[in-house]
Amino acid sequence: MFLFPLLILFEVGLVIWLRQGDAAMTNKAHGALVNLFRIAGVRAEDLGLPILSLPAVGLVMTLLAWQVIGRFPWRFRWSTVGCMAAESVAMAAPLLPLGLLASRFDAGLWAASGDASMRSLDALSRLTMAAGAGIYEELVFRMAVMGALHMLLADVGGWKGAGSWVVSATVAAVLFAAYHPLLDPSGSFHGWRFAFLTVGGLWFGVLYHWRGFGVVAGAHAAYDITALLLWRG
Repeated sequence: MFLFPLLILFEVGLVIWLRQGDAAMTNKAHGALVNLFRIAGVRAEDLGLPILSLPAVGLVMTLLAWQVIGRFPWRFRWSTVGCMAAESVAMAAPLLPLGLLASRFDAGLWAASGDASMRSLDALSRLTMAAGAGIYEELVFRMAVMGALHMLLADVGGWKGAGSWVVSATVAAVLFAAYHPLLDPSGSFHGWRFAFLTVGGLWFGVLYHWRGFGVVAGAHAAYDITALLLWRG
């Protein structure tokens, strides 16, 4: 219920604000999930859905399956949803000064994070992109990559304790950093950007482990919303 508004915002944005001719602007994690459905032979038209909506359907089905398998209660409190929103904003806050500090050492930090089409987006479109990045990047790097690595190390390999979580979070954080653009148009590597994104990925890994998918996706979205709306690249 907490993520539902962000999910709807992104889905509506793909149709309205992020539409570019016959295509739509999206993040690479969302695009990778769309391609994964294509490879798996899932046809959106057979479901009566736009192909870009398949990741949203997959996410909802995953969370519902998690709910059933975990035998969690189906009742919820709106006050808890509100507290999750406040917690997400609070958990995003530590990354903001780190991002500003890193940008002082690397002037291309923010410029390397988007191309001309991103810089041309209005505030509502950037808000939509931030919501989608928060949900789908955390779905890929924390729930899928980090979760799968921990399962492999702890359940298959028998490595119990904090070590398996630390290794899983670290690998997912490095992959998360490498997923973002790290080279400027001249080919220069942005070391400070890589370091910042790795630290950010580790922070999101801690949040995922201790607070769950909802809060980490919300925190990621809150950070991206703040960064994209304030960014003047």
